[in-house]
Amino acid sequence: MLDTNHTLSELRRGHSVVGAWLLSHSPRAAEVLSQTSTDWIGIDTEHAPYSPEHVETLIRAIEPNATPIVRLPSVEEAVSGAAKHALDSGAQGVIVPSVETVTDAEDIVESTHFPPIGKRGVAGTTRANAYGESFDHYVNNSNAETLVVIQIESPSAVESIEEILTVDGIDVAFIGENDLSSALGYPGKTDHPEVNTAVERVLDAAIEKDVFPGIAGRRSDIQAERMEQGFQFFLLGADLTFMRNGIEEFLPE
Repeated sequence: MLDTNHTLSELRRGHSVVGAWLLSHSPRAAEVLSQTSTDWIGIDTEHAPYSPEHVETLIRAIEPNATPIVRLPSVEEAVSGAAKHALDSGAQGVIVPSVETVTDAEDIVESTHFPPIGKRGVAGTTRANAYGESFDHYVNNSNAETLVVIQIESPSAVESIEEILTVDGIDVAFIGENDLSSALGYPGKTDHPEVNTAVERVLDAAIEKDVFPGIAGRRSDIQAERMEQGFQFFLLGADLTFMRNGIEEFLPE
């Protein structure tokens, strides 16, 4: 288990970080991805069926080399126990999709932080605290080392973004361009002017509120352009996409 959250430390230093989704369920794929120059690996329980036991196995595969993060299925599941289970298993952060309101953000912070900041349950024996051996150290340091990422991916969330980001404890505002473009009526057209306007509003609000802005950067040129704008937290893609694209490079046209 990692003592310091590498990804959060890099962000606080003003550096950019890159990561990838894990959809394949494979501990070997998780291990391979973590041994690259990626900073974080996101176990995607929103779009793939993972059990809590499987999530813990994948965290073990990731954590010697990268920051293990769990993308949870929804705000409701995050606050009803999924965030606590992921963090107790050793995840160093969570990504919560479809955050719409200040209340959503407040509930997420409460479920991911121990008192006095939040209401996360304190268990004496979990994998995260070395089954009790590092209980005091973990409880005293977890709040500062847990990365909380919220996804902004609807017009209503964009309209409320300035208020949402006043909630202390949110580290990253990650823009889900695919869902946002679809919700705005332009599915897949992430470069549409209305989508760009929404992206810029979230970016500006994040910078103003000292929250790290995040977005997809699936190509180096896109990533460079987004870094110039001020983005720091980047998604490169998913393990299954990397596999497909890699194989296609070897196939005859």
